[in-house]
Amino acid sequence: MITFDRADLMRRAIATADWFANNQVMRTHLADHGRFENQIRVRGRQEKTTYATNWTIGMTVIALLMAWRRTRDARYREAARRAGEYLKSLQILDARNPTVFGGFREDTPQGDWFHPRDALSAAWGLLHLRTHLGDADSMWRARLYADWFESHGMRDGYPAWTVYTDDRKPYWQKGSFHGGSPLFFFDLHAVTGTRRWLRTGLRICDSWLKLFPKPDGSIAVEIDAETGKDVTGLSDDPNHTGWQDMHKTNDDFTSLALLRAWKLTGKAKYLDGARRFLDWALTKQRADGAFGSVAVNSAQPVLIIELLDLARATRVRRYRQAALQAVPHFLSLQEQTSDKPRFAGGFYCVHGDYEHDSRVELGIRTSCYALAALLKLESKRTYEGYTA
Repeated sequence: MITFDRADLMRRAIATADWFANNQVMRTHLADHGRFENQIRVRGRQEKTTYATNWTIGMTVIALLMAWRRTRDARYREAARRAGEYLKSLQILDARNPTVFGGFREDTPQGDWFHPRDALSAAWGLLHLRTHLGDADSMWRARLYADWFESHGMRDGYPAWTVYTDDRKPYWQKGSFHGGSPLFFFDLHAVTGTRRWLRTGLRICDSWLKLFPKPDGSIAVEIDAETGKDVTGLSDDPNHTGWQDMHKTNDDFTSLALLRAWKLTGKAKYLDGARRFLDWALTKQRADGAFGSVAVNSAQPVLIIELLDLARATRVRRYRQAALQAVPHFLSLQEQTSDKPRFAGGFYCVHGDYEHDSRVELGIRTSCYALAALLKLESKRTYEGYTA
């Protein structure tokens, strides 16, 4: 039986929550107030400073609220609240163009595009601010985005890849990463009791199950919207193929969405979909516990979270054992040698053109997932974030 020191897991979780708080823009006279640094190079010369986008901020809000619920440290609550205010500045409230009214611009209030999946994560973070802090304005904004998404962000039961705020048409390419989108709608259904949102989430789950799973349990990451062909790995752009490689094991919480759909409906197809992918992932688990011949850093906490929830749902011990076996490699991704607040507690993410299994840059993508995984592993309480 593999076990871990819960006190050490909690210490690590606090270090990660502190890392977020320490790397948040706090100067109120700057328009970036509330954002977090996106990638921080630990070794070598720091490259150009970049800041978190709508989706990484939203997912971090959820993780910080989990940390606040566990510790009651007001720093984490206030960091989440500040981040939410930046997200609000990204929302498009100009009703003259209803095709984007309610969306969240990707990076800054001056941007002219957004990915609906990313904007959904922003709305999801605001929904959790309503759930935990009672922010009525956040609730209004989350529902406004849900209305936009359902009316303008979907076609034939599946969401768009990219939407523009000018006269360009949406990019309807199909990406597997939308498989996690139903979690927002399921949470919205839970808060409002409105079955419309349950139906929207289930429609995306059903479309995902028809499009992306392969016979061996792995998934096609990208499908051409016009031909219906799997185009994963066919790009000449190393950044794009590296991004696709990431989503082969980091399913963007699709398995959690399918598990939630199963719990809400009792339909076996959703449980089967989650199990097929996670059974495949187990065939890719290395001797050191990591998943994949080249381990994708962000996939390690994602798979731990999903396997823990699958184990609880099915009471199959091997899923929990696989999650625990992955913990040592996962913990090795955390920066613990530096005492500098800018570095200490963050988790290493990708570098360059999606260079995986890297120990060069700390990244918000891996770190927000890692904070949630650490708290779920410590398991002193249950959480409403990052769960099926």
